[in-house]
Amino acid sequence: MAMKSINRTRLSTKLRGRVAAGMLLAGLLPVAVALAQVPELILRDAVTGLGVTGRVTLAPIEGQLAPFRELIDAHLSGGQPIQKLAVETRVALAIEQPHALRVKAMGYRPLHTVLRPSADHRGWTLLLEPLEAPGAMAARADDRLVIDGWVHDHQTFEPLAGVAVSVGPGSALALSDPGGYFRLALDSTETDRRRPELITVQAGKSGYPDWTRTDLLPAQGRTTLRISLGAPSPKVPSHRQLGREPVWPAADPSGHRAPAAAGGRADQPPVSISVGFGDAGCSQPCCTGNCPYSCTMPLETYVRRGIGDEWIASWSHDALAAGAVAYRSYGAWHVLNPPAHGAYDICSSPCCQMNDPDTHTATEAAAAATAGVMLIHQGGVFRSEYSAQNNCLQGEMSCSNADLSCGDGYAGSPVTGWPCLADPVGAGQDCFGHGRGMSQWGNHFWTQASPARNWKWQLNHYYNDHGNGSDLRTAVISQVLSIEGLSVSPATIQPGQSFTIEIDGRNLAADTHEQVMIGASLRRGTDPFIDDPDNDEPVALPPGLSSVSRPFDLPAQAPAGSYALWVALWIDVDRNGQISGEDLSQHLVIAENAVTVGGDDVFRDRFEWAAARFGAGW
Repeated sequence: MAMKSINRTRLSTKLRGRVAAGMLLAGLLPVAVALAQVPELILRDAVTGLGVTGRVTLAPIEGQLAPFRELIDAHLSGGQPIQKLAVETRVALAIEQPHALRVKAMGYRPLHTVLRPSADHRGWTLLLEPLEAPGAMAARADDRLVIDGWVHDHQTFEPLAGVAVSVGPGSALALSDPGGYFRLALDSTETDRRRPELITVQAGKSGYPDWTRTDLLPAQGRTTLRISLGAPSPKVPSHRQLGREPVWPAADPSGHRAPAAAGGRADQPPVSISVGFGDAGCSQPCCTGNCPYSCTMPLETYVRRGIGDEWIASWSHDALAAGAVAYRSYGAWHVLNPPAHGAYDICSSPCCQMNDPDTHTATEAAAAATAGVMLIHQGGVFRSEYSAQNNCLQGEMSCSNADLSCGDGYAGSPVTGWPCLADPVGAGQDCFGHGRGMSQWGNHFWTQASPARNWKWQLNHYYNDHGNGSDLRTAVISQVLSIEGLSVSPATIQPGQSFTIEIDGRNLAADTHEQVMIGASLRRGTDPFIDDPDNDEPVALPPGLSSVSRPFDLPAQAPAGSYALWVALWIDVDRNGQISGEDLSQHLVIAENAVTVGGDDVFRDRFEWAAARFGAGW
């Protein structure tokens, strides 16, 4: 054990010496500054927690710069001084003003962010998303409860082999492999969706203090942990609702400042978020203004990590998906309205939004289904508040609602700008929270109602009263998908034939939308629409601009003439592969005279032709 400590110290000393020399040459580390006082920049894998080698480009900024990829890239290609650093997991970094930063690493997505220094700040950890999930995660959970993950040294972020992981005395034991990966598959009955029993996870290896977590909330499928041996075991409850008197954030103190948006688009989600933690491992929560480390990660990574800390992962998909949108929007608002207190946008404890390294298959699916989707209010990203039970009934639970005047069966807090909302699924439930925004237990109860309500319905219910809301209850769901180009081939056909519709679609989210429906209809003048629902098949739309297509089969009885083509993108909310009012409409384009049935005209490609013929506003 002593030899291990000596080797680790030598490695650290050697690394710091190499880092210091490089930083001095780069002009980023003043000679008079003691190395021990200089914050560190650490690169880690967002999935495994292990260290990553990459290249960092950064440049100072004046004033505010929001973390949008286009803005960061433009700033780094400007005339300001640019520094480039090769980073082997960690490097000392002394900066005195905000810097735009981009990091690239082999096998990972680039990460764009803004570093903001502050007094007593000890460092930044950047979590990079791999292009492909580790092969170890390919094994399916089936109907068992699987607990897996990676174990690393809390100082070097290197994998640890031979770590014994168990879920309590007498339980199955797993040993981590050379890559630090472990997997426990447990026989289990159906998990209680309301409040599953807590699981205790233990990890131990000679030379390290034992690691214990006593409050893991299981869910059917896979629960993935990132265990940092050598760091203190988590002491703060990892789920807000585990405490009988949880802390809830205060109402918006800013007067709802208008957030900055990239290119004037309020729907554009920021690409990253900086979260305050008590450790460089991004596992020890801390409260507003008191976090010595900031952990920057893609916004979607933040959502995947956090939903299960605010909602209960065993709840149904639609409850978690509604939560994912609220969680993402709340976090994005804080990115666009960064606090003055320090180097991060939002803290990791119940003072803000809970966030820790655990993920679940159910919460990952909820984040993926709603990727990039936020709530918009008065032209900007909405600070979408929520609490456990917003029913206005004082009982024995911890209730911080300043105004319970709405009464039993209603949610709201009129004195704080949230008008009364009929919410019968909460009737008889004690108030457990602040009453503002969405009721989390309401999410669960609505998915158990008859008929069950999907996540789109729930967001419209709690945040705009289905179009009848007022004051703060007037937020709408954002548009994350759009059509930027359209072509038809062939454009002249005969009744009973088929043609292909190809669109250039843009996805503002950082993750692929797997359940996108392309709806299409033809219409001649004011005749009834001609639809082709059999070809409404889901397609995947990756981030950015890409081309997707679908066929359209024309009925044999279609009359001759010129037809307008109506094309729309939908998110398949109910995941049934069919377009209906249950789904989320994203963008509709109408191309006049796009298809000729029984004629000779040839449709020329793309919007350029349409704009020339029908005007820019077609």
